[in-house]
Amino acid sequence: MGAEHTPPSYKGEGFNCPHCGVFAHQNWYEVSLEGDFESETVATKEAISLSQCENCEKHAVWVNEKLIYPIPSTAPLPLGDMPEEIRNDFLEARNIVDVSPRSAAALLRLTLQRLMWHFGERGEAIEESLEGLKKKGLDVKFQRALESVRVTGDNAVPPGQIDSGDDAEVAMTLFNLLNLIVDALITQPRRVDEMLERLPQPKKPSKKHDKD
Repeated sequence: MGAEHTPPSYKGEGFNCPHCGVFAHQNWYEVSLEGDFESETVATKEAISLSQCENCEKHAVWVNEKLIYPIPSTAPLPLGDMPEEIRNDFLEARNIVDVSPRSAAALLRLTLQRLMWHFGERGEAIEESLEGLKKKGLDVKFQRALESVRVTGDNAVPPGQIDSGDDAEVAMTLFNLLNLIVDALITQPRRVDEMLERLPQPKKPSKKHDKD
């Protein structure tokens, strides 16, 4: 599912951007602080560097060779085919999951609902939208997986609601389910279409003319 992930590294020429998640070349800049600092709390001797992603053009901040912004996360990155509005929510949840997995899980359940809306499924309940996605090719096993993290089923938590039963494992499962649904309904069909376009077109059978 997706290409191999290359984590950000100090002075790395290319890696998966911590902002957009896309593997891209990185431009590096050194930062120097100038002026008089009256407060002793200002760390003027820190080595500060900036990396800039050539894909999204956003900067990451490194202090003493460690990434400090955006906040490093243990969660997976979104797939490249993930719709932009879904990707933004995914990345927001990714930024907070290590601090508050319950908040991340609440946002991810809402993001799952929005992903179903993206596919044109706007049922009053997520179960209704899920039935529509099954008809579009989503494996029925996803229903059991979504029930296990209380997106659907009798114990479902409303999208966007913080629940005391959520933990880091639930949040990580939700991250992976979002990526898997995108892979199943967007990435794999796209790859099949690309493969079919590269195949030689079948030749039309020549017409045989009867001889007099």
